[in-house]
Amino acid sequence: MKKMRYAFAGIAVVGYCTAMVPWSAAANADVLKRPVLYEFIQQTVGDHPSLKASEAALSAARARARGQSRPVYNPELEIGYESADVNTKEIGISQAFDWSGKRGARAGVGRAEIDAAEAAYALARKTILTEILTALGDYHTEYQKHGVAAEKEALSLKFLAIAKRLRGAGEIPRAELLTAQLALAEARAEKNEAAAALSIANERLVATVGEDRDFWPRLDGVPSVLSIGTDDIDLNVEKLPEMRLAIAETEISRARIKVAKTDRMPDPTVGLRVGEEGNSNLVGLSVSMPIPIRNSYKAEVQAAGSDLLAAQQAYYSVNRQVRARFDASMKRYTSASKAWRIWEENGAEPLGEQRALLGQLLEAREISAINYLVQLNQTFTTETASIELNGRLWSAWFEWQNAGANVSTWLETLQ
Repeated sequence: MKKMRYAFAGIAVVGYCTAMVPWSAAANADVLKRPVLYEFIQQTVGDHPSLKASEAALSAARARARGQSRPVYNPELEIGYESADVNTKEIGISQAFDWSGKRGARAGVGRAEIDAAEAAYALARKTILTEILTALGDYHTEYQKHGVAAEKEALSLKFLAIAKRLRGAGEIPRAELLTAQLALAEARAEKNEAAAALSIANERLVATVGEDRDFWPRLDGVPSVLSIGTDDIDLNVEKLPEMRLAIAETEISRARIKVAKTDRMPDPTVGLRVGEEGNSNLVGLSVSMPIPIRNSYKAEVQAAGSDLLAAQQAYYSVNRQVRARFDASMKRYTSASKAWRIWEENGAEPLGEQRALLGQLLEAREISAINYLVQLNQTFTTETASIELNGRLWSAWFEWQNAGANVSTWLETLQ
């Protein structure tokens, strides 16, 4: 199977221009205080409880594997004393021999369980990385939308002040003053709604990261991949953590069949005794063998076979899911990337300059208050739509990288 051929370009720090995000100057001043994204992710993931739990599970699997690779039977020491007409004293040792291969079968289970634990660890890591990055992206989307709402409120206040002055001079009718008052009320309501959405996004980010911060690392511009043609991208399914886990679970079930079969085969026990019986020396040798009559352990073999069948079917189901998720996430990213390129080519206008010009036209009475408000609202609607589009692009990127298990590879490009 071909490997996935990506050429990552990291973060293209294109960003929003100052005209589109008027509060970016203050935001840019915080950049030096914000931790580097790569270092932030590494620190957060290293201390994450979910990953710590996976590490503990992996350590436990390795310890169990060491135990399962050890000999099955320990020697037994016997000491006997009999007081009768002739006193008898003896000491003996016995040892059961693993002729059926129980140790090798159990060691096979241990190795497969280590593979499963390692795959579960890799799956947990990429899941945590995606959750953190997605929560970070959602937070910055809401943060920027809140900034836009704050600017809209500020301009609405300025609009109301102009309207009051013009109304006092008798240059506009009362209806236009009422329109300015309603515009301010609407802007304040939108700002409150944006603040609530930002609070929810921050709550989710804090819960995912495990701590609150004054500054969060930024996601500027857009993610990019040099080779985006779907014909040139192939998914190496077998290397995905989900598939490695499914394969390991299948191997565990297969190894347990061998364990069940060896459990059906009895192992002999050989014993040696030495002692004294009266004035005579005593030497004894014994050999015993269990007889599997009352329980042949056949049911355990059948159960293990059914478990293997279930694991194989689970493998096929996971295979379908990961392929479908990868294809769908790649299409979503391609679509979002195309939409963003169209926006940059056709929709990215100097909105700050346009708002300033609208204010000048209003004060010069070259446009009415109603026309000013309609065009001003359109600039904010456009800016909010661009922020949401950028947020969807980042979200689609993280989903695609998660589907292909390339989140860590992408983060490495940010060092």
